[in-house]
Amino acid sequence: MNILQVHNKYKIIGGEWTVLHQEYELLKREHDVDQFIVDNEKELESYVNQFKLIFSTHYNRQSKKKMADILSVKKYGVMHVHNFFPLLSPSIFEAAREQGVPSVMTLHNYRLIHPNGLMYHNGKIDQRSINGGSAYKCVMDGVYRNSVLQTAVTAYMIEYHRKNATWKKFPSVFIALSQFSKDKFIEGGLPGDRIFIKPNFLKDPLIDFKELEISPKKKNRFIYVGRISNEKGVEDLIRCWLMNNIDAELYMVGDGPVKPKLEKLSRHDSSVKWIGEVSRKEILKLFSDSKAVIFPTKWFEGQPLVLLEALSMGCPVITSKIGNPREIIEDGITGLHFTPGNVIELYQKIKFVLNNPEKLREFSENARKVYLNKYSPEQNIRQVDEIYLMADEFEKKLSRTR
Repeated sequence: MNILQVHNKYKIIGGEWTVLHQEYELLKREHDVDQFIVDNEKELESYVNQFKLIFSTHYNRQSKKKMADILSVKKYGVMHVHNFFPLLSPSIFEAAREQGVPSVMTLHNYRLIHPNGLMYHNGKIDQRSINGGSAYKCVMDGVYRNSVLQTAVTAYMIEYHRKNATWKKFPSVFIALSQFSKDKFIEGGLPGDRIFIKPNFLKDPLIDFKELEISPKKKNRFIYVGRISNEKGVEDLIRCWLMNNIDAELYMVGDGPVKPKLEKLSRHDSSVKWIGEVSRKEILKLFSDSKAVIFPTKWFEGQPLVLLEALSMGCPVITSKIGNPREIIEDGITGLHFTPGNVIELYQKIKFVLNNPEKLREFSENARKVYLNKYSPEQNIRQVDEIYLMADEFEKKLSRTR
C-alpha cells in the first residue's frame, strides 16, 4: 500500500515527532511510505505569515490545494495525519475525500476539543470546553501560550468545526492512544464509532542496544525522567522525599523551568541527584537497575514514551492515578497508583516498594510482558493495518450512499 504521512512540525520537537518517525520506519517494512511535513519554525519566521494564521488556522485553502496536488500525483491507499495545527488545518481532509483517499488522524493531544491541547491550566485540569461546554470559556484566561489572542484563534477553530460538524464527516477514522483519551474525545463531540484505540509503540531497547540487559538486582534508587515543570508534579515528589528522609537515592533526569528552585530546595539532601539531560541509552540503563520510576504528573498526558521505556526495561512505575498514565500502568500489576498531589500516599507507595522485594520482582516481570504484548512494533503494525482497512471501508460505504 502507498501511504502518505502528514505532519505539522512544532518549533520544539516532542513526542509526536518521535512517534511519527518510529511509525515511518515500521510501516516501510511492508508499505511504500511518503511524508509531507511542514515546519512552524520555517513557515512562521515572518510576522506576515504569523498574522495570516489568525484567518487560516481553522480552514486553510492553500493547504487544501497543496494536498490535492500531492494526492493527485500518486495513488495513495491512505493519508495518515499526525498533526495539522496550525499551518495545514482540517481542510486537508476535504482534499483527501475529493481525491478518493481514505484518511486517518492520530489524536496525540486534545487540540480538537481544548485550545491548549492539554486540558490543563494554572495547575488544574480544565474541562470547560467539553461535555456541552465551549472553548470560548477558555479565551480570557489565555490558556494557549498565555495569550488571549492565540487562545481565541484556537477556540474559534474548535467551535467552527463543531458548528459545521466537521468531525462527523472527516477524517475517515481517528486513532486514540487509550480508552481514556477516546472517552474524552467523545465528551468533546467526536464520533465514538470512528475512534479506534491504538497505543504508541516502542522499538525493543534490548534489540536496539545489544549491550543492554534487564538487571535482576535493582539498586537502591528511584528515578524521575521528564520535564522539570509544575504540571509534572515534581515539586510534590521533592517535598515527599525531603519530608520523609527516605533511605534510597532519587535521580532527577531532565530539565525545565522549576529545576533551579527544586535544586535549591534539595541542596542539603545528598540522596537527591540532579542528573540533567542524558542520552536515551543512559536513561534505559538507569531504568534497567532502578527499583521504580516515579511519575507524579498532575494532568491527563498523551502517552508518555518514558512509561513505555520503563515497561520495556522491566522497571515498575509509581504513577499518579490520572488520565492515560493510570491506564498504561496497572495498579498492583506493573506498578502502583497514588492520588495526584498526595505526598503522604506517594510516600506509602515508595515505602511499599522498599519493603516488598518479592512484589517488586513480580512487577518487573509483568512490566516486560506488558510491553511485549501491547507496545511492541509487532503488535503495532498489525493494529495500524487493521485501522487502515477500517478507513478504506468507511470511504467505500460513504461512496455507496452518495
